[in-house]
Amino acid sequence: MAALALSLLLCVVLIAASLWIKGQVERFLFRWRSIPLLHAANIVAVVAIVAVTYYRLGGIDVYLRDLADISGFWYVFAGAMQLILPLYLLACWLLARRRRREKKYTRSKDKKVLYINERYLARRHRDDYRSKTS
Repeated sequence: MAALALSLLLCVVLIAASLWIKGQVERFLFRWRSIPLLHAANIVAVVAIVAVTYYRLGGIDVYLRDLADISGFWYVFAGAMQLILPLYLLACWLLARRRRREKKYTRSKDKKVLYINERYLARRHRDDYRSKTS
């Protein structure tokens, strides 16, 4: 039972770290364009780490060369996938909601700034911002 609890804790930490790394990779390499393949890579990496950790904490030795022979590992891998997928989707939804809320401005299709978000300005000045133009 302790192995499951520690694996769940590790799962939450790894999801947060992998989403942060994914955001940084998109920011530096793809200029904030969303790349779905990075989500798939994140999920597979987190599932593999959690499954191996569960095996190691459960007292079962797992070696990379023996993974093809261990049929039980793939059941744990599938179980970890069922554990991680809802948590990952929830974390992605919360992160997208936060990004949308903290957006500084709205752009048109031709990439011109239409207007600056008043909530952003109010948050920046820490008072009740009232626009002089509206």
